[in-house]
This record gives sequence, structure tokens and C-alpha cells, in this order.
Amino acid sequence: MAAAPIDWYRIPIDRETLRTFTEKSDLKGWLQAGSFLLVYLVTGGFALVFFLKEWWIPMVLVCYAHAMFQQMIGMSAAVHELSHGTPFKTKGVNELFYHVFCFLTWNNPVHFRASHTNHHLYTVYRGRDKEVVKTPVRDLLNLGNLVSWLTFDYAWFWTLVKTTVQHAFGNGDADFFQWDPLFSREDPRRAAMVRWARIMLFGSVVLIAAFVYFKLWVLIFLVNFGGFFVTILGRLTLAVQHQGLAEDTPDWRLVAHTVHFSPVSRYLYWNMNFHIEHHMYAAVPFHRLPAFHEAIKKDLPDTPPSWAAGLRMVLSIRKAQEKDPGYTYVPKFPSGAAAPRFK
Repeated sequence: MAAAPIDWYRIPIDRETLRTFTEKSDLKGWLQAGSFLLVYLVTGGFALVFFLKEWWIPMVLVCYAHAMFQQMIGMSAAVHELSHGTPFKTKGVNELFYHVFCFLTWNNPVHFRASHTNHHLYTVYRGRDKEVVKTPVRDLLNLGNLVSWLTFDYAWFWTLVKTTVQHAFGNGDADFFQWDPLFSREDPRRAAMVRWARIMLFGSVVLIAAFVYFKLWVLIFLVNFGGFFVTILGRLTLAVQHQGLAEDTPDWRLVAHTVHFSPVSRYLYWNMNFHIEHHMYAAVPFHRLPAFHEAIKKDLPDTPPSWAAGLRMVLSIRKAQEKDPGYTYVPKFPSGAAAPRFK
């Protein structure tokens, strides 16, 4: 039985204004997704050239940058926004990029779209949102995690690759997050999820075999497994999405953070630093979120002025939780803002 819908508070906005903000653009989509694919190909191309010339130090440096960027191609940014179907006006182009980027990052487009829909419907509600489960900040921001995020993110590798293999061999109950399971045995999306896992696994084996045959060893790293190395950008953007906030609260202003980022960081993150706005009106495309923020900011909490300030805020929450494990952060609102809805 489906869970009852939550009566979320949304900042009021008139229908015509909202229609303007939800207009999709193929041009904006191509500029963003196309440039992401171009960066991926350019960094990968340079790394391959350096490998063939045996210029090892430049190769390692470019591989490191390539891997860091590849993390943002996945669910940390590109796959996430494409799953909403909002970057492109033309649905077929959106789906093409969505599936290509999923393949490059071991994401399952069927599973992620369904999981993320539930995350939006039941954001941080215990037992209902099993994509983002609230944990103490200290369990996220610790030395062990930081070391793996700067090198090899073994936990992320194990989660995505192991679950993909399980799906490919018919175990539809296995999950990337904590759904138990996400799809029932009667749900046709379960079979589609398994089919994609088989495509993902077969395609990866074929590519690895080709790279081994032609002795292009660096391409195994660049194409097949680069997204599991240097995940620091994706992990630290995740840290300022929902950390330290309330559970079971029907007001996205109390369960998500909005933080101002620099233009480069916003580009890499597809403007998802405007996270309250994205949850409140998910149909607003990434390229309209900065203007949308300005339109509704009178009712938004005070916004940290930079990514660094946002991380300092999260660290301050960690410090408070060390003194009081039950502490949750309640943001400050400007005078005149609508009162937050706690229940």
C-alpha cells in the first residue's frame, strides 16, 4: 500500500510566474550536458595521449582531475538533474544523455529515477525516504571518509558495482540505498532495472576486454572506474544538502540547505546548491534556479554566502551534536518570512 502523501509547505507563487520558471530549454541543456561530455572526453583524451607518450606525471595529474569531474557526471549532479527530465525540452535528448551518463558512472536509470521520486515525496521522513537516511554529521565528515574521498572511494565502488552485479544475476531485492526492495516482483520496472544492470555489466566487460587487448590500460581507469576515485566534490556537495536538519517535518526549508556557490561550483553541481528551491518546485530546470531563488528568497532561511560557509555551518552542527546527540539545526528566517511548519 502506498504511503499517504505529505502536505508539504510550498512558498506561494502565482501560476503564470511559475510557468515562466518551469520552461525548459534545449539550448541550455546542450550547453550544460554537452559541455560535461566534452570535458569528460578532453580530460580522458589528454590522459590517453600522456599514457601513450609515457609522460607519467602529467598522466596521473590529468587522471586525477578526470576522476574528480566524473563524479559530477553521476548522481551527484548530472544524472540527478537528468532524472527529473528538466534540462532539455526534447525528451529524447534528455533520455539519451541520462542513459549515457548513467552508463559512464555505474548508475541505474530505472532505479535512480524511482528512488529519487520517493526521496522528493517523503524527504527525510523516517521509514519512507530510504534514499537519504539521516545520520549524525560525525558519521559523514570523519578522517577515514575524507581520505577515501581523496583517493579511492571503496564504499561507493562496493555499493554501485556489487549491487549492479546482483541485479544482473536476477537479484532485484538488492539495493543501492536502503529500499527493501524498491520494486515489488510484480512491478515491470524491476525487470527493466535488471535489464539495464545486464547491459551495464556486459558493456563494461566488453570495454575492459578491448582495452586489455589493445594494451590501453589507462582507459580501464578513465572509462570503467574513474567515477570511484576522487569523489570529494560529490561528497562535499552532498554534505550541504540535508545534513543536521529535522526529520518528519513537512517544510523543505527545514529539511534542506540552500547555499550560495561560486559560478564554477554551480556549473559542476548543476545549480543544486539551491536545494530548498529544487525540492519545493522540482519542475524548475537547473538553469532557472538562481533566478527562482531571487523570486522567493523573502521566505527562505538565511543563506550561507559560500560553499565554505556552508561546510562551516555543517561542522558547527557536528560540534553541537557531539554535546547533544539529539540536536537538529533550525535555520534562521528573515523578518516577514512565512513561519516554518514543523508539523
